[in-house]
Amino acid sequence: MELINGIDRLPEKARQLYLALGNFDGVHRGHQHIIKKTIDHASRDKGVSAALILDPHPLIALRPDQPLTLLTDIADRAEIMAELGLDYMIVQPFSQDFFSLTPEQFIRQILVDRLKVKGVFIGGDYSFGRFGSGSSDTLCYWGEVLGFSVDVSQMLEYKGKEVSSSIIRSLLLSGDVKEAADLLRYYFYRQGRVIKGYGIGKKMVYPTANIAANPRLLWPGKGVYLTAVGRLEGGLLYGVTNVGSRPTFAHHETAVETHILDFNNTIYNRDIRICFLEKLRDTRTFNSPAQLKEQIMLDIEKSRELIKEFRQENKGRSQSLQAGCSVLRSH
Repeated sequence: MELINGIDRLPEKARQLYLALGNFDGVHRGHQHIIKKTIDHASRDKGVSAALILDPHPLIALRPDQPLTLLTDIADRAEIMAELGLDYMIVQPFSQDFFSLTPEQFIRQILVDRLKVKGVFIGGDYSFGRFGSGSSDTLCYWGEVLGFSVDVSQMLEYKGKEVSSSIIRSLLLSGDVKEAADLLRYYFYRQGRVIKGYGIGKKMVYPTANIAANPRLLWPGKGVYLTAVGRLEGGLLYGVTNVGSRPTFAHHETAVETHILDFNNTIYNRDIRICFLEKLRDTRTFNSPAQLKEQIMLDIEKSRELIKEFRQENKGRSQSLQAGCSVLRSH
């Protein structure tokens, strides 16, 4: 897949264009359904497939006083869309000029004149144009007038639950990373550079890899999680990850620290990926470091039992997980 910075940089060869429209934060099962249809139609008609994403997210740009924490950044979305087989991901800078376009101007100037779309694929709740005044009905009407097809996908359900970015955010904030993974079709992950912490874990014989928490990205709710750790040597590794503060030691700023099981290498300034598999417990304050150390030992024991179950459930996928943990599930 090729990442394109701005619609004007789409190469001339990208004609007979089938385009998915949306912000696709999370690229969850519902988004994947739209992307797959885009790819299938392009393949069948010997065209090319693409997704158009606005950056920054319009809600972030228009309401800076109400910051939105995202499920995925641009790099995450590009990686997942590439796995799906998309040809291009177009990232269009969201500017005041772009915001000011009426729905008709967006369709005529962007979709028809510049991109020359043959087909457009959207979700039923897609809105566009000034103040979001354009809807799926608007797009269908102009598609008939101007000669491009419009495919509208309604809200997808999986195991009786609607699949949406807002529902996934709620699940993650409550710590339900397993159900969130079902709706995403991949294990929710975060990545970052390993930084120096307070050295508390090392003193307690449980060294941790600390990564900086990007304030623009959502993290699972405070708690202790079983995680898979990617982008390190030594095969598929597992860890016990604490998301939150260090209340026992009176450090209350946000912290993300992972004790990687059976791994003792120094990895400062290395980028790692943490995939959240299951919540072990809520964050608690202990009366002493000794009590905390005892609880960490119990967390590790519980993790090893869960890892056995996880390996059994995911036979044949260890190599893919080792590649980065974001590999899409087959079901």
